[in-house]
Amino acid sequence: MDSLDHMLTDPLELGPCGDGHGTRIMEDCLLGGTRVSLPEDLLEDPEIFFDVVSLSTWQEVLSDSQREHLQQFLPHFPEDSTEQQNQLILALFSGENFRFGNPLHIAQKLFRDGHFNPEVVKYRQLCFKSQYKRYLSSQQQYFHRLLKQILASRSDLLETARRSGPALPFRQKRPSPSRTPEEREWRAQQRYLKVLREVKEECGDTALSSDEEGE
Repeated sequence: MDSLDHMLTDPLELGPCGDGHGTRIMEDCLLGGTRVSLPEDLLEDPEIFFDVVSLSTWQEVLSDSQREHLQQFLPHFPEDSTEQQNQLILALFSGENFRFGNPLHIAQKLFRDGHFNPEVVKYRQLCFKSQYKRYLSSQQQYFHRLLKQILASRSDLLETARRSGPALPFRQKRPSPSRTPEEREWRAQQRYLKVLREVKEECGDTALSSDEEGE
């Protein structure tokens, strides 16, 4: 914000006010790490806000370098980027809805509600840190419970294996050699016939099926 620093920090030309002392109530705002003082009326009165933040201000008050600096924060387009940005600026200042509202209208409401007050910003950051710590704590508790469940399940499986009779010799599973499509089809057919015979035995069916007859 170097090109706009003097706009944010130079004293404003304030006229006489109702209190007779030539002063106005100012409010501090924290904008992207920069602390500025703005008139309370500007923040709370939408009419005054949009008289200042307007297309005429953009075209007649800001310098070319200031406009170029602000245009860096606008979307960039693959074709006719400058023209597209100019149309976007016109839509912005005309109050057009950008799916979720107009950014300037949203900003005015945030200023009015004190969203940029330094104390509010500080409190919001503390709340975010607190919520993140709670999130980390809940994740830690979740993985701790999950680890306990895994260890308990592993212990149960080992105990079941220990009680399931004499230990069987460990056989290492070797990768099966590659087979031709005919061999794979024959083995699948044999497994199918074996399962079919077992089902027929359980049902008491002694008749041969067409598949078994052709075996």
